[in-house]
Amino acid sequence: MTIHWHSMTAEEVLERLESGPTGLFADEAARRLEEHGPNLIESPSKPSPSRIFLKQLKEYLNVVLIFAALISYMAGETHNAYVIIGIVLLVALIGFLQEYKAERSMEALREMLAPEADTFRDGEMVSIPAENLVPGDVVFLEAGDKVPADGRVIEKTSLEVVEASLTGESLPVEKDVAPLPEPISVGVIEARLTGKSQPAEKNAIPLSVETPLADRKNMVFMGTFVSYGNCRFVVTATGKDTELGRISGMIGEKEVEPPLKVKLEHLAKRQAYLVLIISAAVFFLYLRSGNPIMDTLITAIALAVAGVPEALPFVVTLALAFGMQAMARKNAIVRSLPAVETLGSTSVICTDKTGTLTTGEMTVRQIYTYRPVEVTGYGYDPEGEFRQNGITVNPKEDDIALLLKIGVLSNNANLERTNGKWRLIGDPTEGALLVAAKKSGILEETQKQSIKVAEYPFDSDCRRMTTVNRSEGEGIFVAMKGAPEVVLDRCSYITYPDGIKQLEDEDRKEIREIADHMADKALRVLALAWKHIDPDEPLERDYVEVELIFAGLVGLMDPPRREAYEAIHTCQIAGIRPVMITGDHRLTARAISRELNIGQGDVIEGSQLERMSDEDLLGRIDVVSVFARVTAEHKVRIVEAFKAKGHIVAMTGDGVNDAPALKAADIGVAMGRTGTEVAKEASDIVIADDNFATIVNAVEEGRRIYDNIRKGTSYLLSVSFAELSTIFLGVLLGYGTPLLAAQILWINVVAEEFPAMGLAVEPADSNIMRRKPTDPKEPMPSRSLLIYTLGTAAAIVSGCLGLYVISLDMNQGLTYARTMAFVGLGLFTTFNAYSSRSLDESLLRLKPLGNKMLILGLAASIMAILAAVYLPFMQSIFETAPLRAESWVLVGIVSVLVVLAAEVLKKIVPGLRQID
Repeated sequence: MTIHWHSMTAEEVLERLESGPTGLFADEAARRLEEHGPNLIESPSKPSPSRIFLKQLKEYLNVVLIFAALISYMAGETHNAYVIIGIVLLVALIGFLQEYKAERSMEALREMLAPEADTFRDGEMVSIPAENLVPGDVVFLEAGDKVPADGRVIEKTSLEVVEASLTGESLPVEKDVAPLPEPISVGVIEARLTGKSQPAEKNAIPLSVETPLADRKNMVFMGTFVSYGNCRFVVTATGKDTELGRISGMIGEKEVEPPLKVKLEHLAKRQAYLVLIISAAVFFLYLRSGNPIMDTLITAIALAVAGVPEALPFVVTLALAFGMQAMARKNAIVRSLPAVETLGSTSVICTDKTGTLTTGEMTVRQIYTYRPVEVTGYGYDPEGEFRQNGITVNPKEDDIALLLKIGVLSNNANLERTNGKWRLIGDPTEGALLVAAKKSGILEETQKQSIKVAEYPFDSDCRRMTTVNRSEGEGIFVAMKGAPEVVLDRCSYITYPDGIKQLEDEDRKEIREIADHMADKALRVLALAWKHIDPDEPLERDYVEVELIFAGLVGLMDPPRREAYEAIHTCQIAGIRPVMITGDHRLTARAISRELNIGQGDVIEGSQLERMSDEDLLGRIDVVSVFARVTAEHKVRIVEAFKAKGHIVAMTGDGVNDAPALKAADIGVAMGRTGTEVAKEASDIVIADDNFATIVNAVEEGRRIYDNIRKGTSYLLSVSFAELSTIFLGVLLGYGTPLLAAQILWINVVAEEFPAMGLAVEPADSNIMRRKPTDPKEPMPSRSLLIYTLGTAAAIVSGCLGLYVISLDMNQGLTYARTMAFVGLGLFTTFNAYSSRSLDESLLRLKPLGNKMLILGLAASIMAILAAVYLPFMQSIFETAPLRAESWVLVGIVSVLVVLAAEVLKKIVPGLRQID
């Protein structure tokens, strides 16, 4: 049963845990450590490298090749057997290197734990390793400390905790000691509203209105840190039982296979079945005709090898690897090769708000004195302007300068520049006030001329902060900032252009309305006030915090990144739907979404998600693009709902709370600068510059790579189909085996590889980001691509078989005829590769030298064919003979047939064109 610690008083929590204000005795703590285990997050078991390698050998196509190698060895064709086994090991090694990605999420989570904790044992405070904490321990925290375990606050002084990495809340959270309301079931709510008890439905799921994690103001959570104040808390959960531990369990769940890998596995399975059926049929057909069993086995082996596109895994991996390098140059670091293709197929990007769409840095956006003034700029960079009705104004004018001066004096933050970047030390809200003053040019002067002589700090009870400052030439200056209603109650006067006047009720009403209007725009609103007092007057709080002069309002928010606007627009043009998922408040989420044009204004909160069934969520998921106050579980549920709708989902994020959703998504994208190590380790791609626009570049690169994989797959399959059909038809028509297993392997592994490498880097079409994402349900190859592939294969079969039969009819000998078929297949392969540069554009429209790597690959392929025909030691291996000049002319003319066939097929095959 779940214990709602936040709904209990501090005394009840201590009693339930059998502890006290001074903590546990050492012997009792040791007993509990034995019972609960260390305060560590467990790592899931990982497959050994040997198991990963053996898994590669179980792939369908590799099994076919291993079987063919064994038969070759038994038949005495040892060199064929060795070649085949070598190819299998090469392909398996590539797959092993691709899949061997260490799962270090748990180690990253451990690094977030505080190494030591100030704990009360035997009535005294001692420092112990954080891993030795147990439920019931009482721990002391102060500003700068990382919270070492989950716990209930029992004492506090002006406590604020930064929980952005866990809950998504962009501001430090004020903590309190008071208990929160008990969760109430939905049925109880309905009963109270209607006065009737609700009958229990069969198989009904009990729902309750649970207090969201971000609203548990009297709790602290492992992995967060204290930004202000201090406290004592009693530990309620350690290790895997903490909120962070629960998230780690979600991260450790089994990963979903990338779409491309699934498609290629299906392709391999179909191809393996086809090869085995045809090889078995030919074997029995040959055997019934009275042929020797060894000759029959050799023919079956040749068929098996012909039907396996050995280069396909390598070419796909190569295309992905080239894409990975290209993306790295654009600040997108790929941790998983299939992620390159998956990102190109993405139809939904679920993005966190804080630190991803926004800067993650509080910024003053608006001030109000007796006039509204907009403040431009982003984050802690002190570049920006002050504008009234779109016209730049001088920020050193009296009313603006006074307001900013108060913000500087009622402040404990520091702004410094390190390695060319501005950095804040202290509270983000106070830092934003310093940045605004820096933009106006008064910061250094104000700090230099004033000395703080007294301070009354902010806390959740008084909701204001006041400082007393001595300034040269001004005497004693009192500065106050705080909640608008609190500050107004302390003011008796107001600053106007023509001087200071009495603060009337009408003024108070107008100020409250302005503050409410600013809050409706998701601005955090502060009021600022001031007054002068004589040096000999008392400095007690009750004296200095009365009869102040109201100076104005300041509206702050964590603003959108400047590059996010264009990136969101580009995504929408590309048919990709951006969705904001944040732990922040509804109003904040709505304001940011409106500013970035995400969704239609509807927002679903986490508490609503709790009450929605999976069917209800599926019904709303297509019309709602903003989710607020969500937990880690909610994010995963949203991602899975989109996936259930058939979308390929990318999830971006930077916090610990984003990690499970990053794992659950088809592709997880973490922020490199502001992202936690947990998020990075859970992701597939890390954006090094934290620039949302980089994701758009990665999407474009992913689409290019997927297009090139389609081209490479068609190219390789057409050759495999042609080889299989040439041998099958040659045997069926009584002409014997036109191609030997070794010759086929030389074509498939050497002659095909070089052009395929060129296809992997074919430049992207200029309109690639103006089309819809690839249908994730589209098979590889698709129906239209399969028709095109079979058409080009038919042209190759006609040419190769024709060359073989003509040579036999001319009594040139079996070796010469097989050499003709072998050379013809090699030239067909090179011409087919060049035709595959585009699957919808004619070769006449492409730049002849637009892909230099492909040109070099074609030249290398031709050289490989010539080597197999003319080098003496290779002639014995591949059983070839030198061709005469007239034979080369005939082969060259016939090989052009595949280019003509490809040009016709591009025009007549429906659905082949990807860009409309």
